[in-house]
Amino acid sequence: MNSSPLPDFLAQLASASGQASVLALAVWLVCRLLGEHLAARWRCQLWLLVVIRLALPVSLPSPVSLFNLLGAPVRLSSPDAVPFWLPGELAGQFFSGLELPWVGWIWIAVTSVLLLRVVGSWGLTVWIRTTARPLDSWEAWQLLQECKEVSGLDVPVAILESSRVRSPCLLGFLRPWIVLPTGLRGELSSDELRLVFLHELAHLRRRDLAMNWILAAVEILHWFNPFVWLVTRRMREDREEACDACALDARPDSGRTYALTLLKLIERGGMVHESLPPALAVGVLGGASDISPLVNRFRAISRHRHHGRSWVVGFCTWLALACVGLTDAEPRPASEVPGAPLVERG
Repeated sequence: MNSSPLPDFLAQLASASGQASVLALAVWLVCRLLGEHLAARWRCQLWLLVVIRLALPVSLPSPVSLFNLLGAPVRLSSPDAVPFWLPGELAGQFFSGLELPWVGWIWIAVTSVLLLRVVGSWGLTVWIRTTARPLDSWEAWQLLQECKEVSGLDVPVAILESSRVRSPCLLGFLRPWIVLPTGLRGELSSDELRLVFLHELAHLRRRDLAMNWILAAVEILHWFNPFVWLVTRRMREDREEACDACALDARPDSGRTYALTLLKLIERGGMVHESLPPALAVGVLGGASDISPLVNRFRAISRHRHHGRSWVVGFCTWLALACVGLTDAEPRPASEVPGAPLVERG
């Protein structure tokens, strides 16, 4: 009899990860079908459902659950055991594999490395804050106050300059600050800087800095699931489009200026935040490592218009996926499944 709680925890983790993968495929399909009819901010909310599914320890059974299509899960051993979305015999073999000592040690080792990376990223943000200096520009400070008023924010936000960043970004959690690359203020016009501030304040209003910590935790715990990395990447890409839309909603006739500003930032510092912790920072360029997300953003900017009723499509889609994706099918005892062995645990 195994007294270690790790196999039980890994079984719960694997079950949540598998269900989230199914929901991620459903979200991807819905986003593809709706296309431009689904605003970027609502795509972010749909991906958030996958993150919630990953974190849910339990969920209520429902006749409309997406997982009814997979058949009712088999509960092994006790009534409070983890349900497995596999045929009974395979479920038993799967759990037996999780009881192997080297499986647990591999998960712990990789998780520890990823956790240390996040801790190192947090230390880097502290170092950037310590070495950065306040931006000496009354005009920029006044411009930021105007952008805060437009964005409906009433929180203190500092403006700093640092040679450790290559494009504007938002750092900090309890006390956020906007960090500009050294010398960038003299290269941007007031209109361009205004759009940069509006983008960063949109991140702040959306609480994307807090969401970064949640996404980092999900990646650490579910590192073995490639769907998790795809979901967090798509969520980060879509939130940049959502912040672009917020900036353009505040300045409706600035699409061309905004696109040229992004091109200027790319030409100045490249697409990647070199030495900037991607897990704990948000920036105008979004930490893009390839051109594809930026091309999608330019397309969205070129066709941007204020969607007065887009929330109807977005909310109805979100509600439908929440009902089918955050619920479970009715479980059935393993004794009802032919060939399903009872696996004693504990």
